[in-house]
Order: sequence, then C-alpha cells, then structure tokens
Amino acid sequence: MIYKELPKEGIPVTQASDIRSSEDIILDADVVVIGSGTGGAIIAHELAVAGKSVIIIEAGRYVPSSEFTEDMAWALENLYQDVGAQTNTIGDTVVMQGSCVGGSSVISSTIATRAPDYVLESWAKDHGIDALSPNKIYPYYEKVERRLHIHLNEPHEINDCANAIIRGCESLGWSWRPQSRNVKQCALTGHCLAGCPSDRKASMQVTYLAWATAAGVRIYSDTYVEQILIKNGRAVGVSGRIIDPKNQSIVANIKVNAQIVVSSAGAIQTPLLLQRSKLPNKNNQLGRNLSLHPTSVVLGKFPVPVYGWRGAFSGMHIDEFLGEKEGKMLMESGLAAPVQLMAQNELSMGVDHIRFMEEFKFFSAINIFVPDNGHGFVHWSGPIRGGAKRIEWNMTKEEFALYKEGLKRAGRIFFAAGAERVYLPTYQRIQASSLEELDDIVDGIDYGSLGIFSMRLVSLNAQGSCRMGADRKKAVVDPYGQTYEVSGLFVSDASLLPTIAVQHPMLTVAALAHYIADQILTRHKGYFWS
Repeated sequence: MIYKELPKEGIPVTQASDIRSSEDIILDADVVVIGSGTGGAIIAHELAVAGKSVIIIEAGRYVPSSEFTEDMAWALENLYQDVGAQTNTIGDTVVMQGSCVGGSSVISSTIATRAPDYVLESWAKDHGIDALSPNKIYPYYEKVERRLHIHLNEPHEINDCANAIIRGCESLGWSWRPQSRNVKQCALTGHCLAGCPSDRKASMQVTYLAWATAAGVRIYSDTYVEQILIKNGRAVGVSGRIIDPKNQSIVANIKVNAQIVVSSAGAIQTPLLLQRSKLPNKNNQLGRNLSLHPTSVVLGKFPVPVYGWRGAFSGMHIDEFLGEKEGKMLMESGLAAPVQLMAQNELSMGVDHIRFMEEFKFFSAINIFVPDNGHGFVHWSGPIRGGAKRIEWNMTKEEFALYKEGLKRAGRIFFAAGAERVYLPTYQRIQASSLEELDDIVDGIDYGSLGIFSMRLVSLNAQGSCRMGADRKKAVVDPYGQTYEVSGLFVSDASLLPTIAVQHPMLTVAALAHYIADQILTRHKGYFWS
C-alpha cells in the first residue's frame, strides 16, 4: 500500500461548497460507507488498506479541528444532530449524536472502555456470536487501544470535581476507578463535548479518517443518503442528495455504485435508512430492541470551588454497582457546560439564574446511566422525501425504580464528600440539604405523568436497533455483520449490539468494526464480484 501525503492541517473532504455543477454526480467504488463515525471510519480504513476502493458518505458537515471554539452553543449548532435537540416522541429524553465528519467521536467525552465480560459472554452464548466471547474479541480491543492511545487517567488528569466524588466513595466504602480515555497528552481544558481544538482527542477525524484518506478513501460531507439501492436481493449502491448546510438547498443529486454497502450511521439513523430502503423485515426486528441507556446528572454544591470545567471532562467512574448482580448501573464524574445542562437540570431564570452561574464553580456532577432492556423502537414515518423519524422509548416502571435508587446513591456520595446541597435533574429546581430530605424527595417521585415526565433524561449511548445474532428470527444482522435479508449490505455501528453494553459502547463498536472488516476480507470471493 502506497499512502498519499496529507495536508499539514485537516483532511481532504469534498463538501457542498466544492460542487460547481448541479448535474447529477455518479461515482463508482468497491465499497461505499454511510457515516464517518467510529464504525464507518475504521471499516473504511481497513478495507482501503487491503486494496479496495472506498467512498465515505457523511450527512454532517466537515469542521476541521482548527475551527473548534470550545463554545458549547456553537458546537450544538455545528457538530450535533438536530442542534442537540433530537428527542424521543414524548420529548422527555434528548438523544445526543454527532453529525459531522468523524461522527460522535468528535464530540465524545473520550471515554473508551470495554464491555464487561458478563456482557460479552451473554452475546456469545445467548445470541450465538462466538466471535464476541471475551477471549476472541480481546485482540480487537487491544488493537484499537494501541492505535487510539487509550489509557487510564493519571492523577494529574483527575480534577477536583472528580476528586470530590472519590472522597465520597471512599468514605462510603464504594469502589471506583480512574476513567479510561482515548486521548494523547490531554491539554486538560475540559471542553471535550465541543470538540478538541488541539487534536489531542484521538477522534476518528484525526486518526482512522486521516489514515483512510492517505490510503485513498474519498470522503463526501453534506451528503444525505436517502436510500440503499437493492437489485435482485443484493445491495448495489446508494442514492441521495448533497445539501448546502448554510441554507439547506439541494446542490446536487448523488449516486454511488458499489459492490458492498456498509451502514455506519448509528443506532438511530441506520434503521431509518434501512427502512427507507425497503429492506425486507420478515421478523419485524428492524428498528426494534433499541436501548437509549438513559442518563441524568445530579449536581452537588460544595463550600469551596471545585472548578468542574477544568481538567479531563471525565476523571473517574464508580464500579460498585456495575456488576450483573449489582444492577449494571454506571456512575461517573463529568460536569457539562451550562448550555448543555439546560437539557438535564433546571438552571432557573432571572436573578436565580445569575446566582446559579455565580455558584457554578462550586458544583460537581455525577452522571447516572440506567441500564434499559432494549424495549425501544425507531422507525421512519411517511415517504422517503418529506417523511420523519420517530424514536419510541420511555422508561419502564422497573427501570424508573432503579433510576431513583441512582439518585439516592449520587446524593449519598456528595453528602459523604461534604457537599452542602444536592440538586436533582428535574424540570423544577429541586434540591436537598440532607440525606433525610433527599430520601423524602426521591421517594415522593411517582412513576406517572407527574413523576417520570418531570425528570430530565439524556441518551449518549443509543444502541441495539439492528441487532446482531445467529438466530435470523430475532436478529437483523448475521454474526459476520451482513444483513440477513440483503446480501452485500453490512452494518458497522452501535445498532449491532445484541443487548446494552453497560459501559460506553465506543470501544466495542471499534472492535466490532475491525472484526467485520476481517470477515469481509476473509470471505472476499463471496462479497466482491471483481
């Protein structure tokens, strides 16, 4: 493989502004990949290195690192799906997703953790995917960990916001550990969710996509794929539109002819694309089994400043309750910017809001991730052009009970660490100044319209809507990454996961992308006709 020399800054991307003619664009490649996030970037790179011609189609815009501002309001507008306002149908859960070259890896908090062994063992045993057993997927994990500089936070990377939580855990005798992150020589500016202007976050934009373009991969941004083209039961390409991100005008229609199509658009967009493409859905599983891994932020106010925006965004996580028998609950440090906290906590108005902002340096934050059982459903409603997505999901009564327990656990940690008050993630600014008050407040929240819908939830880890499995009656994708109903059509993103990964899924998606690429290359004669 002979690599091309890249520009000193950025990567070569064809954008809407580069298109000078309104004539239809027709391209040819061995492989077309839809989406440039973790699953798409890795599989594109691996196939290109093996000698395949690859085109990546990305609906979001290309924003080079040099243009990142660390301003969360700007980031929501330029880097996030639906300006950070993508929600489920009832509107109580914001579903965060990157929409840019590099996908969600660009706006991630750099958390890179393996799925627990009991999860991997379940995928191998209960879903018939032997390749996902711990001993077989570990080499893929290790490959990604080396390439993305994944390491446990060192003491200097754990800020006072996280150290306060550590004090509380140790006082209670609860287990914790430093967070594992994909970052090299972190600048510790604390604004990971708005993109990393120093290129120290090992996102896809500065790793696999850069390597992929050097290996000959062509990337088209601002390009919305409307449908996958299917002929005689086989995927043969994609069609869509190149759209100017400034005014949403259609610049040109585009068609890519390919021998293999890989959908890597994420757990929300991939099933929508497959539904728009009329993928046969004989088992009624396409778009189902969606887990949102709902998250809430509990704030603790301390008598001294902890400056939660300084240092690594996520310094540590609590693994006391992460085990299968302990409830699979993930809890971790990480104080988001006020503009993003508006989706998760009441910041008050007027004089009270000014007071909240003045006190912001005294706040620490615990993010609670509640394991859901994959009861969600994402589907496309209406025609290909002019239709709309629907994300059907809400907490079950059992999940809500566990969520309330998480609120109490977070409050106990903060009070054990010396916090003066604990703020709960509700639409009305509710705070507790003691354990007794905390318990009374949480116990008083009922599962119903005045309870569950008063809580602010966000999803950072949507997964599972195109389940992988050996039983085609229960899965959309086979154990090698190919859809059961259409040959030559692969999926490489978090929608594959058979059940919730419990930990953040990025590293598992990366390992799976390497695995699926290997399967494609191993079965070369069955997938490519030239």
